[in-house]
Amino acid sequence: MTMLTSWRALFVREYLEHRIAFQWVPLGIVVLLGLAGLSALALDRVDMAEKVPFLPALKLFEMGYLLLLALWMAYLAVSLFFFFGDAFHADRRNNAMLFWKSMPVTDLKILISKALAGLGMFPLMVFVIGMVAGLIWFLMLNITMYLVPGLFVLSPAEALVSFVQVSLFGIAYYALSLLWYAPFFAWVGGLSTIFGRWSLPLAFVIPGLIIAIENIIQFGSGPRGGYIWTYLASRFDFGFSEADMALMIYGNGSFDPGLHLGRFVGRIDWAQMGLGIAFAAIVIWLASEYRRRRIA
Repeated sequence: MTMLTSWRALFVREYLEHRIAFQWVPLGIVVLLGLAGLSALALDRVDMAEKVPFLPALKLFEMGYLLLLALWMAYLAVSLFFFFGDAFHADRRNNAMLFWKSMPVTDLKILISKALAGLGMFPLMVFVIGMVAGLIWFLMLNITMYLVPGLFVLSPAEALVSFVQVSLFGIAYYALSLLWYAPFFAWVGGLSTIFGRWSLPLAFVIPGLIIAIENIIQFGSGPRGGYIWTYLASRFDFGFSEADMALMIYGNGSFDPGLHLGRFVGRIDWAQMGLGIAFAAIVIWLASEYRRRRIA
């Protein structure tokens, strides 16, 4: 088995085992939302749009598309939590590990493929489905504006430019977010190597117990909640500021991915980003060593 073939086989295996969560369920959600929108149009439920203070058509499309991408990001985060909570352990239940151990494929390579699938392949699949949802939103918005007197239909050329700009910003935001939260997902995956699905609650119980012990020892002499809680809270604080949101909503002209991405990137703590990626890499390596030494 060549190196390229083995990597392909590992990724195909992950796809086949998890395509329901990362492909078919999202597609089903899009279909259901599309049917709901068509039903509203068919039953003439768009008359309430006259009473809503609309933003300009282009801005409304951009904000709706950004909201859709944010909702898909939330779905992705929950799905990846459950994926990593079982991924490093799942092949022990069906003896698939015995097959891979019989091939020239190391435990480290297997776990790296799982991590790359969770942080790369599956998010890309969900993002593409989010783009499809954005196109459906454009269609529904245009039909609504056509049916409601006094509203202007959005130009397809204008919408295409905005669609590309928002998509570029969205894929960059997805990538940066996944890199930022990679240590958390690696932590859950590392625990699953030892504890299986119990890693899901333990991912919170273990840090919570350590925080409680620290606060008991410190007796309130440190920062509120303790140093560990303060650090973890800062690690989970990753997103847009109120000023960024206001600029997106009320800014003039079409969406500028360079402007908004530049503001967002400028607030990232790159030292913490690097430390987090290093932590994730170490956890994956330790998990592979545990599998290699302790699991026959």
